[in-house]
Amino acid sequence: VVERVVKHHYFPTLIVSTRRSVALFRITQSLLRQEYVDECAQGIDDCHPDAICQNTLKLYKCTCKPGYSGEGKTCEDIDECDNEFNGGCVHECFNIPGNYRCICYDGFMLAQDGHNCLDMDECLVNNGGCQHACINTVGSYECRCNEGFFLSDNQHTCIHRSEGVSCMNKDHGCAHICKEAPKGGVDCECRPGFELARNQRDCILTCNHGNGGCQHSCEDAEDGPVCGCHPEYTVHTNGKTCIETCAVNNGGCDRTCKDTSTGVHCSCPIGFTLQIDGKTCKDIDECQASNGGCDHFCRNTIGSFDCSCKKGFKLLTDEKLCQDIDECSFERTCDHLCINHPGTFECILFAFLLFGLTLYTLYYS
Repeated sequence: VVERVVKHHYFPTLIVSTRRSVALFRITQSLLRQEYVDECAQGIDDCHPDAICQNTLKLYKCTCKPGYSGEGKTCEDIDECDNEFNGGCVHECFNIPGNYRCICYDGFMLAQDGHNCLDMDECLVNNGGCQHACINTVGSYECRCNEGFFLSDNQHTCIHRSEGVSCMNKDHGCAHICKEAPKGGVDCECRPGFELARNQRDCILTCNHGNGGCQHSCEDAEDGPVCGCHPEYTVHTNGKTCIETCAVNNGGCDRTCKDTSTGVHCSCPIGFTLQIDGKTCKDIDECQASNGGCDHFCRNTIGSFDCSCKKGFKLLTDEKLCQDIDECSFERTCDHLCINHPGTFECILFAFLLFGLTLYTLYYS
């Protein structure tokens, strides 16, 4: 916070006498005028370029912009990726000045939350470039050929099989690529991202291909990739995709969170309703439907409602119905005669006059 220098100016006041035509000058008071300089608008503040200058009446304040830390005169970029949660990114986190960006591996696309990564179905565009069938997998895809054809080396086009003991024979046994050996027979190879199994025919997926079919993290093991999830998620029963858990941030639920095999399930307490996002709870205004069942007045509260009665009535134990109060049952309600009515009562007053008995009825409650 920087204190502003204030300039003071003093001015004399001219007093003219109306009784004499003589002008008498005297200084009667000093008027203080303060000139306020907007340092922020004029750009003469000493705030850091990555700080916000806020002008006040006598001061101006420097505050670092979101994504930066410091006291305003010096601001440093915060590396949001440098933490155990990887900035919340499930794949890669890329720090940029004042912010960060999540990036997904090939074969994945960024979800709407800007952190999670979802599988991209490559087969939806031009059949994935496959001549025959395109099969989508998590993080990748593969081309397959119709009966009587085998996949060429480019892994997209299909070649017609011919008779004879060679790679053209459908019983060559290679899971991916078949190549004829120089001394006869066949040699099997695997597509990029796969490793040849011990039987020299089958191919084992690795993390180098489509992230091993894993939605989040992948680790190579002897029998193939082992999938893991970001700390805010848990592995689905399919062993590949990741689902949210209630353990972190209550699963994003506003109120009650329950872990299920397909992810978190949010629910709301009585008096609230679950919104379309499946996570937020909104108060139900019970008074809008049949006045909440209240006999007289209904007042909505957060998660509930209250019934109340008009003057002269009391609320029954069901907290909804109203019953008239018999004021005449109380002592000294009226001096003479008391007549009860719904919500009110009447007092009747007898008065005696000098020349006989006269009845006056006075109504008041």
